[in-house]
Amino acid sequence: MTRALGILGLVLLWSLSGLCAEPWTLERALQQALSGNPDARLAQQRIVAAQAGLDQANAAFWPRVQLQSSYSASDNPMLAFGSILNQRAYNSSLNFNDVPTVDDLNARGLVTVPLYAGGKNTATRKAASANTEAAKQDNAAVQNALGYEVARAFYTVLKSRQFIRAAEAGVNSFEANLAVAKKRLDGGTLLKSGVLDIEVRLAQAREDLVRARNSNALATRALRNLLGIETGEFEVADTAPTTRAPDSGDFSGRPELTAAGHRERAAQEQVTAAKGSYLPRVSAFGSLDYDYGWKYENGGGSYTAGAFMQWDVWDGKLTRAKVREANANLESSREERRKLRLALDLEIAQARLELKAANERLSVTDQAVAQATESASLTRARFEQDLALPKDTIDAETALVAARVRRAEAEADRQIATAAVRKALALPQLESEAKSK
Repeated sequence: MTRALGILGLVLLWSLSGLCAEPWTLERALQQALSGNPDARLAQQRIVAAQAGLDQANAAFWPRVQLQSSYSASDNPMLAFGSILNQRAYNSSLNFNDVPTVDDLNARGLVTVPLYAGGKNTATRKAASANTEAAKQDNAAVQNALGYEVARAFYTVLKSRQFIRAAEAGVNSFEANLAVAKKRLDGGTLLKSGVLDIEVRLAQAREDLVRARNSNALATRALRNLLGIETGEFEVADTAPTTRAPDSGDFSGRPELTAAGHRERAAQEQVTAAKGSYLPRVSAFGSLDYDYGWKYENGGGSYTAGAFMQWDVWDGKLTRAKVREANANLESSREERRKLRLALDLEIAQARLELKAANERLSVTDQAVAQATESASLTRARFEQDLALPKDTIDAETALVAARVRRAEAEADRQIATAAVRKALALPQLESEAKSK
């Protein structure tokens, strides 16, 4: 039994380790970022805060119920006589010229109901509602931007891996050429300086490989931090789904633009709320009181009900200043929205141009890699046959590595530019995500 449990534990441990070591695909990384990235969590908390602000605005329409209590003692004739009356303890033997010290315990329940506030409460509620919608759109904007950043980081990891492969191929080629050079040196067909030249270039190729591996480690770490992963194994998959960039240039679906519209509406409501201070405010109220005193050991209850109006005829131009401030904020929000439209138009144009350039570069670098591969192959054969100098093979191998690096850059830049176009159009980074929505 113990042995069986031990085997079962080992199997479970192996399964968990295999699960932890599962490579991170782009789709999985995008999903993780929405829950693990700090910016995504902050955006969620901003929505909570905005909804709390809306609840506060709604509270202005509800009655306010208060409980109050106080205890006092006084021989002031007016206060003492009032306390005696409230306690229902008055008798004709009371000498008004010699009022004793009277104590009073008062308990009160007070209800206040707002009836009219010049439209201020309604406007404030509408503004809070608009700000809540803006916060939701801000959250969508964060998710859109985060999706692009994750895609760019993921493609950067893949690009750095291509750099490693190019650097490793260069090291292998120079090692093979060095072996040939040593044979020629032993055969007397090559000078020692030729061998040293290849050894120097081999050392440089190994240095380039170290840099490429370090670049890959940094890119992987950046992606990990972007996903909000702090501990555990982290391995990135070697491939990513192919996506396309739609031809549309319509960015009206960008959540930033929608959020700006909601903020403009909130600013308009704030103007209305500020102007509400020019109008009167009307409320109804009611209270229940109970007073008890130990001087006469008696108590009694009473009620009060009524309505009151308050109208600020002169407030030192306070309301006028608030209206002017609200109008300035409204104009600022309109300009912010216009500025945003211009920025989004530039963003989509820049993304399109970068995608076009990346496609052209990719076509050119494909040819360059093919030509450099053939040139390096021919130069290696000639070098083995004592028909080429070490400098020739060094130049050919260096050109091949450079061509492979440029092609890897162009391929990654095309993927990143495609991701930038999709982000500019507020589209999911993966087409499978768009179909599921």
